[in-house]
Amino acid sequence: MAEVASSELKGMDVPSLVLFGTDIVTFSVDLAIAYSILLAVSLTLNLEAGYSGVPNFGKAMFVAGGAAVAGSISGRLSGFILGVDTSNYVNRAPLIINNLNSLLAANLFLSIEMLLLGLALAAGVGAVLGFLASYPAIRLREDYLGMLLLASAQFFQILLRGYPPLIGGVIGIEVPDFFGWANTGRGARDVVILGVVGLFTVLVYLYFERVARSPLGRTLRAVRDNEVASRALGKDDVAIRKRVIVIASAICGMAGALLTFYVQSVGPDTWSRQSWTFPFWVIIIIGGAANNSGVALGAFTYAFILKAVDKAKFLFQGFLPFDVNWLEYLAFSSLLLLVLALRPGGILPEKSSLTLQRETVATIIQTKADNRAQKGDDSSTNADDS
Repeated sequence: MAEVASSELKGMDVPSLVLFGTDIVTFSVDLAIAYSILLAVSLTLNLEAGYSGVPNFGKAMFVAGGAAVAGSISGRLSGFILGVDTSNYVNRAPLIINNLNSLLAANLFLSIEMLLLGLALAAGVGAVLGFLASYPAIRLREDYLGMLLLASAQFFQILLRGYPPLIGGVIGIEVPDFFGWANTGRGARDVVILGVVGLFTVLVYLYFERVARSPLGRTLRAVRDNEVASRALGKDDVAIRKRVIVIASAICGMAGALLTFYVQSVGPDTWSRQSWTFPFWVIIIIGGAANNSGVALGAFTYAFILKAVDKAKFLFQGFLPFDVNWLEYLAFSSLLLLVLALRPGGILPEKSSLTLQRETVATIIQTKADNRAQKGDDSSTNADDS
């Protein structure tokens, strides 16, 4: 059935719209995929730092952990299932992956199963790393915890570089294409990946919005603002921080796996702190901490500037007194300084989360107003009778 479906879809190209030498459709799809992954990871940091007060400067470790394990094991396991020789996997990875891709492209159901398995593995690895990282979070606060997590992420990157059997060391390895069945026309694969990544991010956003509106969300803010007061009210801040870090780290691992399956490769140098730690802090500061809508706006702003500058920066080659590759950092630094100067709380600052639907709140207010009016009428009637 997968082969029939592929033959029916063959030749379906994504429409092309070229403007100023840029394919707007391709650019938009690429932007949307980058935005979705950035938003998913930024929301986890917002849960940790924005709502819970945990300064996690080690995001790269959790994203890289999920990506490395999912990318490494999925290829070996696919070869075992499909009968492809995976001996000496790291050194023979290009040949093995080519054989796997040709087989996976004709097997839709196995591709989906391996994709889901890879995401599950990534979530498990991320959760384990988060659980281990939660122990210092119990004893350390603010700047000390931030520095420890930052150093842990750097150590993990060094470990990936120095242990070739996992992802090939400094060289990295290719990853099977579990979306090969969708490669039926120009741009079709990217559109399918956008659907998968977009669905993942929407679910993450809805989950965090529900957490923010729940009693847990109010507890997180109480622990963040005043631990002593929250403990006096019987809240276990240690258990709460552990739970938050584990959940956020599991989602980061899944985001890393999705990116790995998209680019079909994984290497240690991808997960640098310049690309997978500090940008999420910039997004939260720009958009607004402890506000998921603000984080969504900040992530879009960051992704759009990143992709737009990357497309246009070489047009300024020769006209600037510095390398055009620094334009991205200059743009983000300027925007960050501007937001901090004019709106320190972000474009959309933190606000109280509604615990009830607006319609329910309006009904309660109207009912109370009617009751007051009714009492007023009764008092007037009693006064007239007297």
